[in-house]
Amino acid sequence: MSWFQPRSLLFWVYCLAVMAGPLLFLLQAAGQVWFAGAPALAALPITAATLLVIGRILFALDPFRARRHLGAPMVMGAMWGATVWTGLAMWANDHLSRVIANLFGDRFAVNWSAAIAAPIDEEYIKAIGIAVVATLFRARLTRPMHGLLLGATVGLGAQIAEDCLYSTQTALSSPQDPVVDVILVAVLRLVTALTSHWVMSALAGVGIVLALIRTDRSWLWRLGVFALFYALAFTMHFLFDAPRPPGPALLSTYLPILIDLVIFAIAYAWVLTTERRWFRELIGRPAARSVGTEAGLEPLLTYHRRRKARAALRHSTGWTRKQVLAYERGLLDRVTDLDLVAPQQPSPLSGFGMGPGGGGGRYSW
Repeated sequence: MSWFQPRSLLFWVYCLAVMAGPLLFLLQAAGQVWFAGAPALAALPITAATLLVIGRILFALDPFRARRHLGAPMVMGAMWGATVWTGLAMWANDHLSRVIANLFGDRFAVNWSAAIAAPIDEEYIKAIGIAVVATLFRARLTRPMHGLLLGATVGLGAQIAEDCLYSTQTALSSPQDPVVDVILVAVLRLVTALTSHWVMSALAGVGIVLALIRTDRSWLWRLGVFALFYALAFTMHFLFDAPRPPGPALLSTYLPILIDLVIFAIAYAWVLTTERRWFRELIGRPAARSVGTEAGLEPLLTYHRRRKARAALRHSTGWTRKQVLAYERGLLDRVTDLDLVAPQQPSPLSGFGMGPGGGGGRYSW
């Protein structure tokens, strides 16, 4: 399925939103960007490093390379986060903060408006983007990991855009040396990036994709699963922005981050379990015998067994680490491509990592 879908009205809505997002942002912040000037650019190398680090972590969280068939939706998701979210979030945060101040007073708003407004509007805007892209590429989405990857890229696009916005704000507000302050803020954003937008949206993405594809379940079940994962994303965002409790500085600063990491780790553990069940079902198919025996493919199931298998292969063949990794990826790709073939059909795979299009089994997890 191509990213270009001219017959889909939703595709053109997506395109219009992506074009309107930067315009809305400039209407609100053009002067801020202009007067921030060159000092704001000092953060660009660190922001680029943030993108690379989080991208590498995201790939590591995808041991069965589900991303191979999600290139277009992941790119389109990141574009939504970097454009639509950026333009709408500023406007929505400003208006929601005013509502909170009017309802509860300025003192309450100073402490709590970010923790209340940001989870409401920012997660909602990202969730719309996830839902739009997921609907456009529904045929490619068959597993919870697909939702996690799509959601994470929407959040990563928003996160990088927000880092750039923070750089301009810091450059404007710095009284002494704006370049130093911009770099310090960028480094802090890199350190806290482990529990920022991408992990929150990753969980929301799991819920949205499950609600979209699990047509074998009732609407009540699907809405319940979506509500659970969306609530987890909302909670993580609330904790991230909430005022820090009194106590030791390190504990009060990092305790919410640690709680967010625990929430994400528990949810990810479930997603990874579904991935392993799916992969075990694949290597049990008769078609997998064209790749290897079930016992020979089982080491691909876990990180620990993969490391042991790589070490044994290097010892027996004299291959380099790069050669062994390439061999492992080839096996993995050939097995996972079996999911593109109906389970009752024999696999026509013959090349390293090659496979045909088609529709495989969907709900074994």
